[in-house]
Amino acid sequence: MNCTNFGEFFEHVTALYGSRNAIFWKEDEQYKSLTGKKLKELVYLTAREIEKFNLKPGDKAAIISENRFEWVVADFACIANRIVTVPIYTTLTAGQIKFILEHSEAKLCFVSSRHIAEKIKAVFNELPLLKHIICFNNISNGEEYITNFEDLIYKSLIHTKESYSEAEADKYFSDSSKKINENDLLTIIYTSGTTGTPKGVCLSHKNVITNIKQCQKAFTLDHSDRFLSFLPFAHSYERTTGYYFALSVGAEVYYAQSIDTLQTQLPEIKPTLMTVVPLLFTKIYNRLMKNIHSMPRRKQMIVKAAFSVARNYRNNKNSIVWRAADKMVFKSIRERTGGRAKFFISGGSALNKNIAEFFDGLGITIYEGYGMTEASPVISVNRIGKNKFGTVGIPLDGVEVKISGDGEILVKGENVMRGYFKDDEETQRTIMDGWLHTGDIGKLDSDGFLKITDRKKTLIKTAGGKYISLTHIEDTIGESNYVYQIISFASDDTYFVSALIVPDFEELKNFASASRISFDKEEELIQNPAILKLFEAEINRCQKNMAKYERVRKFALLAEPFTIENEMLTPSLKLKRRVVEEKHRIIINKLYEQSRI
Repeated sequence: MNCTNFGEFFEHVTALYGSRNAIFWKEDEQYKSLTGKKLKELVYLTAREIEKFNLKPGDKAAIISENRFEWVVADFACIANRIVTVPIYTTLTAGQIKFILEHSEAKLCFVSSRHIAEKIKAVFNELPLLKHIICFNNISNGEEYITNFEDLIYKSLIHTKESYSEAEADKYFSDSSKKINENDLLTIIYTSGTTGTPKGVCLSHKNVITNIKQCQKAFTLDHSDRFLSFLPFAHSYERTTGYYFALSVGAEVYYAQSIDTLQTQLPEIKPTLMTVVPLLFTKIYNRLMKNIHSMPRRKQMIVKAAFSVARNYRNNKNSIVWRAADKMVFKSIRERTGGRAKFFISGGSALNKNIAEFFDGLGITIYEGYGMTEASPVISVNRIGKNKFGTVGIPLDGVEVKISGDGEILVKGENVMRGYFKDDEETQRTIMDGWLHTGDIGKLDSDGFLKITDRKKTLIKTAGGKYISLTHIEDTIGESNYVYQIISFASDDTYFVSALIVPDFEELKNFASASRISFDKEEELIQNPAILKLFEAEINRCQKNMAKYERVRKFALLAEPFTIENEMLTPSLKLKRRVVEEKHRIIINKLYEQSRI
């Protein structure tokens, strides 16, 4: 791929696919598709209509939508007009959306549905720079500033004197590409903001093109491959890998309807690879373990024996023992993922090493990687022939990684962002002497594999003078089947670690039933002395190998989970520690009564 900007990238992609189908989605129980040629036509018609909004090169256009072909069309149409795209999660509140639209100075906004359009209508009068909303779904409305996407394209066809000409479109895109400089701003992606106000990460054409080429060197894929995309394009991980990278190699790209439909769509689509977050495989693992208990005794024995083989023979899959277990158990599990997957690539958060090794034993390979939006985003990844579970692989070609004196991971390369939008001070704190300070703590082993050990902000020095890792504590206790979510606390004025735990209520109710514990509400259940005793035993079991100063000494159970809706999780499912701590301040203070210095 010999591209220097996304205008050239679009020309490359449409030529690569031609009359072949590129994008697929499910509608009315049927899969529909777009060829490379049809994609070119739709982008051309949309781009010509966008010109009429009188936006200048460098102006901003937001996209608030689930993954769908219109997202792609809007993105490339903006690129053709040298408009900077600002992707926004659909799950954000009207107030959060307003902040991003206002801060980014967006003048145009694409939305997927009436629901999202209504969020913006509620704050439209408070956004003087925002002039127009284009809705992908057809909605009837009396607002002049809202246009249906379908009407936009038809308007272009109706008012064009001549019918669509592919030759004219080719000339249009060629002329457009020549006007784009590789250092021009491509997109502003707002980080989730786990500790405060979201920051707008400015990525140039060169930043993201560089990262795509780096991914191409790490993985050799082609038109015979099939991606299933379910992570939102508002997440830089999916946008670069599941969208741009997938199209760059000519693979078929299918869009999942939602994460809830994956179980149905995986065997329908039969993907050869997917980019995923660890939560997906954690859920699959927990479901497999739970299903064992409902099986007839003889089948339980067979499956448990097979899982033992998965753990003990994963490096010897040619053995008679493994092949027998594969025939009886593993193959049917792989078929639930479609049966054609070469591998899955996991990122976004830490993948549990034991779970990765377990699935490897079933013949399902998960390559863990690492990145951050500020690096476009991929920094390192395990890959074919170079895979170490428990690490995030080796840095991509052209990405330099070093460890600072205090253990922080520093990154340098052409994939590193230009800076934060309208925030020079934070940019200077984050990029020093050309090195991106990731905020992650890690180490490089003798083979060059990177291992993440903590977040700098979750490495805490207690009043006793000991450094502890809150992430390590949460990961360790989180392995309990009874723990759904956990957040731990420590500080320089406390002598011990505490935790707030949201139980896995399905597991807890099974325990209550077996123990003949009666209750009407979940709030009653978490106050029951027998339940508190169960959690105390579980916590002690999980942390038995931890140093005494790392162990959770006091905890409280919560009935309400941490969610995006209650603003305690980011759209990428990371805990907002500050928000959780403020909301549950009274509970936390009670845990530390008479123990602060």
